[in-house]
Amino acid sequence: MSPAVVDPEEDLFHEPDPARERWRESFYFDFYDFKHGLGGYSSIGYRPSKGSFGSMQVVWGPGLPTLGASEYGRYEEHTGHREVGGLLYVPRAKLGTWSFRFDGHLNDGGSDVAVAIPALRGADTPECLSVPVSYDLDFTPDQPAYIYEENPEWDGLFDGHVDEVGRVTGTMTVDGRTYEIDGRGAKDHSWGSRDWSRPKGWRWADILFEEGSQLTLWRATFDGTRWLQDGAIYADGAAHPITSFTEHLTFAPRPRADRPDSWEFTVGAGEQEMRGTCEILNVVPLLFSMRDERGEKATMWNDKASFRCTLEDGRVGYGNAEFQFRAPASGTAPRPLVAGA
Repeated sequence: MSPAVVDPEEDLFHEPDPARERWRESFYFDFYDFKHGLGGYSSIGYRPSKGSFGSMQVVWGPGLPTLGASEYGRYEEHTGHREVGGLLYVPRAKLGTWSFRFDGHLNDGGSDVAVAIPALRGADTPECLSVPVSYDLDFTPDQPAYIYEENPEWDGLFDGHVDEVGRVTGTMTVDGRTYEIDGRGAKDHSWGSRDWSRPKGWRWADILFEEGSQLTLWRATFDGTRWLQDGAIYADGAAHPITSFTEHLTFAPRPRADRPDSWEFTVGAGEQEMRGTCEILNVVPLLFSMRDERGEKATMWNDKASFRCTLEDGRVGYGNAEFQFRAPASGTAPRPLVAGA
Protein backbone atom coordinates (compact mmCIF):
# COMPACT_ATOMS: atom_id res chain seq x y z
CA MET A 1 0.00 0.00 0.00
CA SER A 2 0.93 3.66 -0.09
CA PRO A 3 3.81 4.14 2.37
CA ALA A 4 2.03 7.02 4.10
CA VAL A 5 -1.51 8.10 4.87
CA VAL A 6 -1.94 11.49 3.24
CA ASP A 7 -2.74 14.34 5.63
CA PRO A 8 -5.85 16.11 4.22
CA GLU A 9 -4.14 19.45 5.00
CA GLU A 10 -1.76 18.72 2.10
CA ASP A 11 -4.71 19.42 -0.22
CA LEU A 12 -4.61 23.09 0.82
CA PHE A 13 -2.23 25.90 -0.11
CA HIS A 14 1.21 25.68 1.51
CA GLU A 15 3.32 28.38 3.12
CA PRO A 16 5.68 29.76 0.44
CA ASP A 17 9.43 29.71 0.96
CA PRO A 18 10.57 33.33 0.43
CA ALA A 19 14.20 32.22 0.11
CA ARG A 20 13.44 30.44 -3.19
CA GLU A 21 12.33 32.77 -5.97
CA ARG A 22 11.13 29.85 -8.09
CA TRP A 23 8.91 28.39 -5.36
CA ARG A 24 5.61 27.49 -7.01
CA GLU A 25 2.34 25.80 -6.10
CA SER A 26 0.38 24.06 -8.84
CA PHE A 27 -2.83 22.08 -9.23
CA TYR A 28 -3.75 19.82 -12.14
CA PHE A 29 -6.93 18.06 -13.28
CA ASP A 30 -7.77 15.81 -16.21
CA PHE A 31 -10.66 13.59 -17.27
CA TYR A 32 -11.87 11.22 -19.95
CA ASP A 33 -15.49 10.35 -20.77
CA PHE A 34 -15.64 6.89 -22.39
CA LYS A 35 -19.17 7.32 -23.81
CA HIS A 36 -18.49 10.54 -25.70
CA GLY A 37 -14.77 10.02 -26.30
CA LEU A 38 -14.21 13.46 -24.82
CA GLY A 39 -11.06 14.30 -22.87
CA GLY A 40 -9.48 17.33 -21.31
CA TYR A 41 -6.94 18.64 -18.83
CA SER A 42 -6.05 21.88 -17.10
CA SER A 43 -3.58 23.28 -14.61
CA ILE A 44 -3.19 26.44 -12.52
CA GLY A 45 0.19 27.42 -11.08
CA TYR A 46 0.98 30.17 -8.53
CA ARG A 47 4.31 32.03 -8.13
CA PRO A 48 4.02 34.04 -4.86
CA SER A 49 7.44 35.68 -5.23
CA LYS A 50 6.23 37.33 -8.44
CA GLY A 51 2.59 37.70 -7.42
CA SER A 52 1.56 35.96 -10.63
CA PHE A 53 -0.40 32.89 -11.60
CA GLY A 54 -1.35 31.22 -14.85
CA SER A 55 -3.45 28.48 -16.35
CA MET A 56 -3.33 26.15 -19.30
CA GLN A 57 -6.01 23.83 -20.56
CA VAL A 58 -6.86 21.54 -23.47
CA VAL A 59 -10.11 19.88 -24.63
CA TRP A 60 -10.26 17.25 -27.37
CA GLY A 61 -12.58 14.57 -28.76
CA PRO A 62 -14.07 13.01 -31.93
CA GLY A 63 -15.19 15.57 -34.46
CA LEU A 64 -13.40 18.35 -32.57
CA PRO A 65 -10.10 20.07 -33.21
CA THR A 66 -7.73 20.16 -30.28
CA LEU A 67 -8.75 23.24 -28.28
CA GLY A 68 -6.46 25.02 -25.85
CA ALA A 69 -5.28 28.24 -24.23
CA SER A 70 -2.99 29.67 -21.56
CA GLU A 71 -3.95 32.69 -19.46
CA TYR A 72 -2.27 34.79 -16.73
CA GLY A 73 -3.21 36.98 -13.78
CA ARG A 74 -1.89 38.79 -10.69
CA TYR A 75 -2.58 38.13 -7.02
CA GLU A 76 -1.42 39.35 -3.60
CA GLU A 77 -2.15 36.70 -0.96
CA HIS A 78 -1.15 33.06 -1.38
CA THR A 79 -4.17 31.70 0.44
CA GLY A 80 -6.68 30.21 -2.00
CA HIS A 81 -7.81 29.50 -5.54
CA ARG A 82 -8.46 32.32 -7.99
CA GLU A 83 -10.13 32.51 -11.37
CA VAL A 84 -7.85 32.97 -14.33
CA GLY A 85 -9.22 33.41 -17.84
CA GLY A 86 -12.60 31.98 -16.85
CA LEU A 87 -11.13 28.88 -15.14
CA LEU A 88 -11.72 28.24 -11.43
CA TYR A 89 -10.89 25.31 -9.14
CA VAL A 90 -13.34 24.97 -6.22
CA PRO A 91 -12.37 22.57 -3.39
CA ARG A 92 -15.45 21.05 -1.72
CA ALA A 93 -13.62 18.82 0.75
CA LYS A 94 -9.96 18.16 1.54
CA LEU A 95 -8.89 15.10 -0.46
CA GLY A 96 -12.55 14.85 -1.45
CA THR A 97 -14.80 16.34 -4.11
CA TRP A 98 -13.50 19.32 -6.10
CA SER A 99 -15.37 21.29 -8.76
CA PHE A 100 -13.71 22.53 -11.93
CA ARG A 101 -15.46 25.34 -13.79
CA PHE A 102 -14.75 27.21 -16.99
CA ASP A 103 -16.66 29.69 -19.13
CA GLY A 104 -14.78 31.30 -21.99
CA HIS A 105 -13.07 30.59 -25.29
CA LEU A 106 -10.30 28.22 -26.37
CA ASN A 107 -8.10 28.34 -29.46
CA ASP A 108 -8.62 25.97 -32.39
CA GLY A 109 -5.31 24.07 -32.56
CA GLY A 110 -6.29 22.06 -35.62
CA SER A 111 -7.02 18.38 -36.15
CA ASP A 112 -3.49 17.17 -36.83
CA VAL A 113 -1.75 15.09 -34.17
CA ALA A 114 0.87 17.85 -33.92
CA VAL A 115 -1.04 20.76 -32.37
CA ALA A 116 -0.10 24.26 -33.49
CA ILE A 117 2.10 26.11 -30.97
CA PRO A 118 -0.09 29.29 -30.98
CA ALA A 119 -3.06 27.25 -29.68
CA LEU A 120 -1.57 27.38 -26.17
CA ARG A 121 -1.36 31.16 -26.11
CA GLY A 122 -4.10 33.45 -24.83
CA ALA A 123 -7.60 32.80 -26.17
CA ASP A 124 -7.47 36.09 -28.10
CA THR A 125 -4.42 35.10 -30.17
CA PRO A 126 -4.94 36.24 -33.80
CA GLU A 127 -3.27 33.09 -35.20
CA CYS A 128 -6.19 30.83 -34.21
CA LEU A 129 -9.95 30.69 -34.43
CA SER A 130 -11.75 31.00 -31.09
CA VAL A 131 -14.30 28.42 -29.90
CA PRO A 132 -16.74 28.94 -26.97
CA VAL A 133 -16.34 26.31 -24.24
CA SER A 134 -17.90 25.99 -20.80
CA TYR A 135 -18.03 23.24 -18.19
CA ASP A 136 -18.95 22.46 -14.62
CA LEU A 137 -17.32 19.20 -13.55
CA ASP A 138 -17.01 17.45 -10.18
CA PHE A 139 -14.08 15.17 -9.39
CA THR A 140 -14.55 12.71 -6.51
CA PRO A 141 -11.63 10.41 -5.62
CA ASP A 142 -12.50 6.75 -5.18
CA GLN A 143 -9.00 5.42 -4.47
CA PRO A 144 -6.63 6.43 -1.67
CA ALA A 145 -4.55 9.55 -2.30
CA TYR A 146 -0.87 8.90 -2.95
CA ILE A 147 1.88 11.23 -1.69
CA TYR A 148 5.39 10.98 -3.07
CA GLU A 149 8.08 9.91 -0.63
CA GLU A 150 10.07 12.81 0.79
CA ASN A 151 13.26 13.01 -1.22
CA PRO A 152 15.44 16.16 -1.50
CA GLU A 153 16.68 14.92 -4.89
CA TRP A 154 13.38 16.10 -6.40
CA ASP A 155 14.33 19.72 -5.57
CA GLY A 156 13.97 21.70 -8.78
CA LEU A 157 10.59 20.12 -9.53
CA PHE A 158 8.80 20.07 -6.15
CA ASP A 159 9.07 19.52 -2.40
CA GLY A 160 5.81 17.57 -2.24
CA HIS A 161 3.43 15.97 -4.70
CA VAL A 162 0.04 14.26 -4.22
CA ASP A 163 -1.89 12.21 -6.81
CA GLU A 164 -5.54 11.16 -6.79
CA VAL A 165 -7.80 9.23 -9.19
CA GLY A 166 -11.59 8.99 -9.23
CA ARG A 167 -14.88 9.72 -10.96
CA VAL A 168 -15.78 12.87 -12.92
CA THR A 169 -19.37 13.97 -13.55
CA GLY A 170 -21.04 17.14 -14.83
CA THR A 171 -21.67 18.95 -18.09
CA MET A 172 -19.49 20.39 -20.83
CA THR A 173 -20.57 22.57 -23.74
CA VAL A 174 -18.29 22.96 -26.77
CA ASP A 175 -19.31 25.30 -29.58
CA GLY A 176 -22.99 24.97 -28.69
CA ARG A 177 -23.11 21.19 -28.17
CA THR A 178 -23.63 19.98 -24.58
CA TYR A 179 -22.26 16.70 -23.22
CA GLU A 180 -23.29 14.93 -20.01
CA ILE A 181 -19.98 13.83 -18.55
CA ASP A 182 -19.61 10.63 -16.51
CA GLY A 183 -16.05 9.40 -16.71
CA ARG A 184 -12.74 8.98 -14.94
CA GLY A 185 -10.32 11.63 -13.80
CA ALA A 186 -7.09 12.43 -12.03
CA LYS A 187 -5.98 15.36 -9.88
CA ASP A 188 -2.55 16.29 -8.58
CA HIS A 189 -0.98 18.99 -6.43
CA SER A 190 2.69 20.03 -6.26
CA TRP A 191 4.53 22.61 -4.18
CA GLY A 192 8.17 23.67 -3.94
CA SER A 193 10.84 25.05 -6.24
CA ARG A 194 10.12 24.55 -9.96
CA ASP A 195 13.33 25.41 -11.80
CA TRP A 196 12.96 24.75 -15.53
CA SER A 197 16.75 24.86 -15.99
CA ARG A 198 17.44 21.84 -13.76
CA PRO A 199 15.70 18.78 -15.23
CA LYS A 200 17.09 17.45 -18.50
CA GLY A 201 14.12 15.19 -19.04
CA TRP A 202 11.00 13.83 -17.40
CA ARG A 203 8.18 11.45 -18.07
CA TRP A 204 4.96 12.29 -16.26
CA ALA A 205 1.89 10.16 -17.04
CA ASP A 206 -1.54 9.13 -15.86
CA ILE A 207 -3.78 6.51 -17.48
CA LEU A 208 -7.51 6.15 -16.82
CA PHE A 209 -9.68 3.06 -17.31
CA GLU A 210 -13.41 2.55 -16.85
CA GLU A 211 -12.64 -0.15 -14.31
CA GLY A 212 -9.65 -1.93 -12.83
CA SER A 213 -6.22 -0.55 -12.06
CA GLN A 214 -5.23 3.06 -12.81
CA LEU A 215 -1.75 4.57 -13.06
CA THR A 216 0.04 7.80 -12.15
CA LEU A 217 3.82 8.28 -12.23
CA TRP A 218 6.63 10.79 -12.64
CA ARG A 219 10.22 10.08 -13.64
CA ALA A 220 12.89 12.73 -14.08
CA THR A 221 16.62 13.05 -14.66
CA PHE A 222 18.75 16.02 -13.66
CA ASP A 223 22.08 14.75 -15.02
CA GLY A 224 20.80 13.08 -18.19
CA THR A 225 21.54 9.51 -17.07
CA ARG A 226 20.19 8.72 -13.59
CA TRP A 227 16.40 8.73 -13.22
CA LEU A 228 14.28 9.37 -10.14
CA GLN A 229 10.82 7.85 -10.02
CA ASP A 230 7.65 7.79 -7.94
CA GLY A 231 3.95 7.20 -8.46
CA ALA A 232 1.47 4.38 -8.01
CA ILE A 233 -0.72 1.73 -9.56
CA TYR A 234 -4.17 1.97 -7.94
CA ALA A 235 -5.69 -1.48 -7.56
CA ASP A 236 -7.77 -3.38 -5.01
CA GLY A 237 -8.47 -0.25 -3.00
CA ALA A 238 -4.79 0.56 -2.46
CA ALA A 239 -2.09 2.75 -4.00
CA HIS A 240 0.90 0.52 -4.79
CA PRO A 241 4.20 2.49 -5.14
CA ILE A 242 6.01 2.17 -8.48
CA THR A 243 9.07 -0.08 -8.29
CA SER A 244 10.10 -0.46 -11.96
CA PHE A 245 9.62 1.25 -15.32
CA THR A 246 10.78 0.71 -18.90
CA GLU A 247 9.62 2.36 -22.11
CA HIS A 248 10.03 2.46 -25.88
CA LEU A 249 9.29 5.51 -28.03
CA THR A 250 8.92 6.10 -31.75
CA PHE A 251 8.84 9.54 -33.35
CA ALA A 252 7.28 11.32 -36.33
CA PRO A 253 8.75 14.31 -38.18
CA ARG A 254 7.75 17.80 -37.05
CA PRO A 255 9.41 21.19 -37.69
CA ARG A 256 12.07 21.98 -35.05
CA ALA A 257 11.44 18.87 -32.94
CA ASP A 258 10.23 15.39 -33.88
CA ARG A 259 7.08 14.50 -31.94
CA PRO A 260 6.20 11.26 -30.09
CA ASP A 261 4.34 8.87 -32.40
CA SER A 262 3.89 5.76 -30.25
CA TRP A 263 4.75 4.82 -26.69
CA GLU A 264 5.15 1.41 -25.06
CA PHE A 265 5.75 0.93 -21.35
CA THR A 266 6.01 -1.65 -18.60
CA VAL A 267 5.38 -0.43 -15.06
CA GLY A 268 5.72 -2.56 -11.94
CA ALA A 269 4.47 -1.90 -8.42
CA GLY A 270 5.29 -4.94 -6.32
CA GLU A 271 3.03 -7.73 -7.56
CA GLN A 272 1.09 -5.27 -9.74
CA GLU A 273 2.23 -4.81 -13.34
CA MET A 274 0.90 -2.89 -16.34
CA ARG A 275 2.17 -3.37 -19.91
CA GLY A 276 0.73 -0.98 -22.46
CA THR A 277 0.96 0.15 -26.07
CA CYS A 278 -0.18 3.72 -26.69
CA GLU A 279 -1.42 5.38 -29.87
CA ILE A 280 -0.73 9.11 -29.69
CA LEU A 281 -3.86 11.15 -30.46
CA ASN A 282 -2.55 14.71 -30.07
CA VAL A 283 0.69 16.37 -28.98
CA VAL A 284 0.54 19.84 -27.42
CA PRO A 285 3.93 21.62 -27.18
CA LEU A 286 4.26 23.50 -23.87
CA LEU A 287 7.25 25.85 -24.15
CA PHE A 288 8.94 27.84 -21.37
CA SER A 289 11.85 30.24 -21.89
CA MET A 290 14.83 29.57 -19.63
CA ARG A 291 18.60 29.85 -19.39
CA ASP A 292 20.76 26.76 -19.20
CA GLU A 293 23.62 26.16 -16.78
CA ARG A 294 25.91 28.27 -19.02
CA GLY A 295 23.48 31.18 -18.87
CA GLU A 296 22.50 30.80 -22.52
CA LYS A 297 18.91 31.23 -23.70
CA ALA A 298 17.08 27.95 -24.15
CA THR A 299 13.61 26.43 -24.12
CA MET A 300 12.06 23.94 -21.74
CA TRP A 301 10.06 21.93 -24.29
CA ASN A 302 7.32 19.70 -22.92
CA ASP A 303 5.32 17.65 -25.41
CA LYS A 304 2.09 16.81 -23.61
CA ALA A 305 0.56 13.87 -25.45
CA SER A 306 -2.95 12.44 -25.11
CA PHE A 307 -3.22 8.79 -26.13
CA ARG A 308 -5.30 5.63 -26.38
CA CYS A 309 -3.67 2.81 -24.39
CA THR A 310 -4.19 -0.93 -24.85
CA LEU A 311 -2.91 -3.09 -22.00
CA GLU A 312 -1.58 -6.61 -22.34
CA ASP A 313 -4.76 -7.84 -20.59
CA GLY A 314 -6.94 -6.24 -23.30
CA ARG A 315 -8.24 -3.26 -21.33
CA VAL A 316 -8.34 0.02 -23.26
CA GLY A 317 -7.82 3.32 -21.47
CA TYR A 318 -6.92 6.90 -22.19
CA GLY A 319 -4.28 9.09 -20.66
CA ASN A 320 -1.72 11.84 -20.92
CA ALA A 321 2.05 11.74 -20.83
CA GLU A 322 4.64 14.51 -20.79
CA PHE A 323 7.82 14.10 -22.84
CA GLN A 324 10.00 16.91 -21.49
CA PHE A 325 13.40 17.91 -22.86
CA ARG A 326 15.66 20.91 -23.36
CA ALA A 327 15.89 22.72 -26.67
CA PRO A 328 18.03 25.61 -27.95
CA ALA A 329 16.30 28.99 -28.18
CA SER A 330 16.19 28.51 -31.98
CA GLY A 331 17.04 25.81 -34.47
CA THR A 332 16.55 22.05 -34.38
CA ALA A 333 15.73 20.52 -31.01
CA PRO A 334 16.85 17.08 -29.82
CA ARG A 335 14.47 14.23 -29.10
CA PRO A 336 13.51 13.66 -25.45
CA LEU A 337 15.64 11.33 -23.38
CA VAL A 338 14.24 7.82 -22.99
CA ALA A 339 13.46 6.85 -19.40
CA GLY A 340 14.74 3.28 -19.44
CA ALA A 341 15.02 0.72 -16.71
